[in-house]
Amino acid sequence: MHFAPSPSRALRGISGRRVLTPHGLGPACLDFDEAGRIAHMEAAGVARDQDFDAGDLLVVPGIVDLHGDAFERAIMPRPRVIFPYDGALLDVDRQLLANGITTEFHGVTLSWEGGLRGEPYAVRMFDALDRMRGLLGAHHYVHLRFETHHIAGVDVAQSWIREGKVRFLALNDHLPSMAKRLGDDRKLLQYAERAECDLDTFQDRIRAAMASADDVAGAMRELTRSAHEAGLQVASHDDGDAATRRYYHQLGCEVAEFPVALDAAQVARSLGNAIVFGAPNVVRGGSHNGSLNATEMIGAGLCDVLASDYYYPAPLAAALKLAHAGTLPLDRAWDLVSRNPARAAGLRDRGQLAPGMTADAIVVDDSVPEVPHVCAAIVGGRLRYATRQFESRLARAAA
Repeated sequence: MHFAPSPSRALRGISGRRVLTPHGLGPACLDFDEAGRIAHMEAAGVARDQDFDAGDLLVVPGIVDLHGDAFERAIMPRPRVIFPYDGALLDVDRQLLANGITTEFHGVTLSWEGGLRGEPYAVRMFDALDRMRGLLGAHHYVHLRFETHHIAGVDVAQSWIREGKVRFLALNDHLPSMAKRLGDDRKLLQYAERAECDLDTFQDRIRAAMASADDVAGAMRELTRSAHEAGLQVASHDDGDAATRRYYHQLGCEVAEFPVALDAAQVARSLGNAIVFGAPNVVRGGSHNGSLNATEMIGAGLCDVLASDYYYPAPLAAALKLAHAGTLPLDRAWDLVSRNPARAAGLRDRGQLAPGMTADAIVVDDSVPEVPHVCAAIVGGRLRYATRQFESRLARAAA
């Protein structure tokens, strides 16, 4: 069963006095073509025949979120409490648009853990995305988070990649942190509930994953090769030191996602890798788990991308916080959440408001810098979300 497309309004273009283009922030008019791309751009103080006037609101490229797994809370808001994927994804889509995210890479995990991060749940996600595409306003892709010790899942992951279900691959290894907790029943029970099994079974799964250690390197070479053959970019996750980053770089992982050690980030920069940190880290003023401070990494030139991670409002708030605080100019701060993540994912058709690019833009009220909010989201030249009525200059003149 497939659903009918959601109603939305196709726009001829947008104009405003504060539009962020590759030429900087200022007055601009953008024309959209029938394919939903930006056909023409003019830096001018007087709008032409535009049917969307943003006035003095901020117009910026839509946010490209390279890593977001907050959808898991929509699927399983409490342990063992599962909601249907279709309704959950529709709710998530509305959250994304309301927070300015026009392209989302859902962090779907395939792990030896099972349960919410096992194969059946990933299949439900793929199937729901196929059914719901017509109803969803944002662009939705899958960022497959593959747990390296899940040797039995490599063939499945490769088949998903060949079938085009996956748009980005990250190699994760959370086994060491899990293994350290053997004997800590209280903490492991939280993971066991997510994995939908009892504590003894979950401990057995940890030990079985540990037993596969000798096969991991070869399996990850094969998986990475499959991803590259499909044209995908590959990341490693939580690199703990410089040697780990060098290893993954040699493997073909050119994105360093959430490095946890300074030397890992420094080596990533020297190798020309894209470096990802969490936008919540910037918003909160530090890491929730005592890792590197993202704002300090940005100041040191060691961060290219900010991702929502577990909190969809964070990229918008983080970028504007960095600009308001003077840490970065607005254009460079916005690159962290739009242009740079698009490039890291291999997408060259979005992330900037320029001719030839997909017409993905958001309109933001930043009059209270600490609490910016999205007033409208345009995806592929169509108005997908709005909190107020926007008029064209021509309509106002006629009135």
